[in-house]
Amino acid sequence: MQHQADHNEQMLLEKLRQGDAEAFERIFRLHWHRLYVLAKTKVQSHDEAEEIIQHIFSSLWEKRETLLITNLTFYLNTAVRNHVINLVRNRITHEKYWTYYKTFIPEYRNVTHEEVEFGDLNNAVEEAVNRLPEKSRKVFKLSRIEGRSNAEIADLLHLSEKAIEYHLTQSLRKLRVHLKDFMVLFLPFFF
Repeated sequence: MQHQADHNEQMLLEKLRQGDAEAFERIFRLHWHRLYVLAKTKVQSHDEAEEIIQHIFSSLWEKRETLLITNLTFYLNTAVRNHVINLVRNRITHEKYWTYYKTFIPEYRNVTHEEVEFGDLNNAVEEAVNRLPEKSRKVFKLSRIEGRSNAEIADLLHLSEKAIEYHLTQSLRKLRVHLKDFMVLFLPFFF
């Protein structure tokens, strides 16, 4: 019986590699609840557990053509474990960051936790944006700061909308790397 289950899993994985959305959906239905329960027991948060599982399945779909998975259950369990470790690591980083600022902020200033974090984030974002290549920087500022649509930016810069999407994707990817210490705090607001 186990041999049959392993065979079915390998068939699903092969179909997934070929881009079969039904195979992906079946894998999702077979594993999401168990993975959600596993994540929730580790992070103690419904929202964080859902976010972890969503990221794992999004990544599975995006990387489907290159993944070499021999045991899907083991692969998915390991992905949950790694995401939980990253989440805990980010929490620790955030706590160290806040402890540092509580220690070194002059007592005579009445600065809130949020003001300190937002000011630091603004400085870090400005620095990160200035490090972007010129074209990507222009596209990012027009999109995220001025609020223009991709079509408007394409017309303004005489580029295709695909090029605009590419520059935005590259910009956001580089900003995420540069701003990784702030991601736990501000991910919902900027990305």
